[in-house]
Amino acid sequence: MKTIFNKTSAIILTVICMIALMSSCKKNNDDVIVEGTANLRVVNSVQGSSSQDFYQRDTKLTTSAVAYGESSGYLTAQSGASSVSFRNSGSTTANVSASVGIKANASYTVFYYTNASGTAQLNGFEDDNTAPASGKSKVRFVNVGSALANSINVVAAGGASLTAGLTFGYSSPYSTIDANTALNVNILSSANTTVIPGTTFQSGKIYTIWFDATNTTTASYHVIVQN
Repeated sequence: MKTIFNKTSAIILTVICMIALMSSCKKNNDDVIVEGTANLRVVNSVQGSSSQDFYQRDTKLTTSAVAYGESSGYLTAQSGASSVSFRNSGSTTANVSASVGIKANASYTVFYYTNASGTAQLNGFEDDNTAPASGKSKVRFVNVGSALANSINVVAAGGASLTAGLTFGYSSPYSTIDANTALNVNILSSANTTVIPGTTFQSGKIYTIWFDATNTTTASYHVIVQN
C-alpha cells in the first residue's frame, strides 16, 4: 500500500524530501516547499453524500463537484506540504481535511469515504501509470467498504490470488492479469461471491477497483480506468 494522506510532521517531510526530491526541496523556517506539481484524481465513495468539491488549502481544484460513485479526471495540485479537504458542493465547511505531503510529478487517487461510525475520512494512494504489456491488464484494489464485516479476497478465474485479507481503508499492490480475465471477490467467512466480468479488463489498460457495501457480507465494486 502506498498512502500519502497521513498527518506528518514537517521534520519527517523534510527527511522524505531530502531522500526522494533533493533537487527540488528547500526549507523555509519550519515549512517544506517542494517546487513542482502533481496529479490528483478524487473519488466520492460515500453513499448518500452530497457531491463533493476538493480543495488544496483554500483553492478549489475540482471544476465539477464529484457525486457518489464518480471520480474526477486528474487535477493539478502543488507538490510538497499542504492541507487538502473535501467539502459539499458550494460549501465553505470541510467535511474532512488533512495535512499531507505530495511528491512532485507523481499521480494519486484520493478517496472520500466514511468509517463504520459515519465519520468522514480521506486517503490517497500513489498511482502506477506504466502500461502493461500487450494482452495484459494491470489492476489494484481499494477497500472503502466500512459496512463489511471482514477483509476482502480477490481471486482470478483459474485460481490465482490477487489480494488476500485487504482491510478497510487500504489499497493492494498492482497485479498484472491476462486481459479479459474474470475476477471473483468474496469477504472472509462469507459464502457470497461478487464476479467482475472479464470484459472489464482490456489489453494495455490500468485499473483501480474500489469496493464499498450495503451489507456486511457482499462487496460492491466500482471501476476506474487510469489510462
